[in-house]
Amino acid sequence: MKSIAMAQIADRRIEKIEMEVPRVGPAEGLLRVEACGLCGSDVEQFNGLLARNNTVQYPIIPGHEPVGIIEEIGPEAEANWGVRKGDRVAIAGPLNCGRCDHCLGGTHHLCRSLFATEGFLPAYGLIPTTFGHGLWGGYSEYIHLHPRTLFCKIPDNVPARLATMYQALAAGLRWAVAVPETAMGDTVLVLGCGQRGLASVVALKRAGAGRIIVTGLARDSHKLALARQLGATDVIVADREDVTARVMEITAGRGVDVSIDVVPVSGIPIGVAINAVRTGGTIVLAGIKGNPSGIAIDTDQIVKREITLKGVMTQTYNFYREAVDMLSRDLALLAPMHTHEYALDDVETALKVLAGEVPGQQAISISIHPGAIN
Repeated sequence: MKSIAMAQIADRRIEKIEMEVPRVGPAEGLLRVEACGLCGSDVEQFNGLLARNNTVQYPIIPGHEPVGIIEEIGPEAEANWGVRKGDRVAIAGPLNCGRCDHCLGGTHHLCRSLFATEGFLPAYGLIPTTFGHGLWGGYSEYIHLHPRTLFCKIPDNVPARLATMYQALAAGLRWAVAVPETAMGDTVLVLGCGQRGLASVVALKRAGAGRIIVTGLARDSHKLALARQLGATDVIVADREDVTARVMEITAGRGVDVSIDVVPVSGIPIGVAINAVRTGGTIVLAGIKGNPSGIAIDTDQIVKREITLKGVMTQTYNFYREAVDMLSRDLALLAPMHTHEYALDDVETALKVLAGEVPGQQAISISIHPGAIN
């Protein structure tokens, strides 16, 4: 059996390929991909940022947000995974060894031991086609499943195109609430109104945050409008207003309890996050910048004001599961976050739409579909 896939072979170059689907071993499985979500890191990968910072190697089948049907499963895998042939599932992107300090200590998403000698991160969508069977990414009809794969079952009421938002929602739950320990009544600044910024708004509203301030650019008016619909109390147009001054106006000079930076590439929001947070507050950095040497941070402010600075990288299994449950319960509320669906062959167009390179298209969450769109 063959699998059609879209492989990235160079910066901004994606080609259709055909790969042999290997035999499924006793502890392995095969996923028929229904849909794969796109996020900002897919755009960064397409543009070459992840290759330049040695996160990925070409050729590679991208796609780390796949959902689909268990097509085949070995008897050991069925016993270990708790899923059966025909189940609809979402995949947790990172793979882990299950034995290192991170895995045993509850931070399995930081495990680097599984393929440590290979020079790439052990995660679906980040492993090159030259390693093993090569079917590691969601831009494909099939993914061959490693024994260390983690799953969440998708309820029947959640269509595949909307189920692809599970990772963005998990990020909001972890990055905006769990990591900074956001408390009921807190004032929170979310820098960036993409998928993960909007997911942060959803999570913060659910956690009882008292005030939720969201920033975006003038071209993001549709996202800022949705942020208000999802629970933001205030929005700031960052390229037309002084964000720090507006935050201080909104908070009567106190600053926010938590600043969350989910903006990719640009280093400007880091300075804003520091200036806008209160003394003793917390900053969460989630946006991959790609050029840390070009970002100036006033560390004296962090020291003198005892600001806590936390970095976050992806999610953990419990937040994937919670995100899927949230989708099942609040589908009507969350559905407006999803804006576009594309066929597998059109993934390059989808990436350009998500990046804002196609005039007239206002994208938030995009899914690609190897087969019929559901």
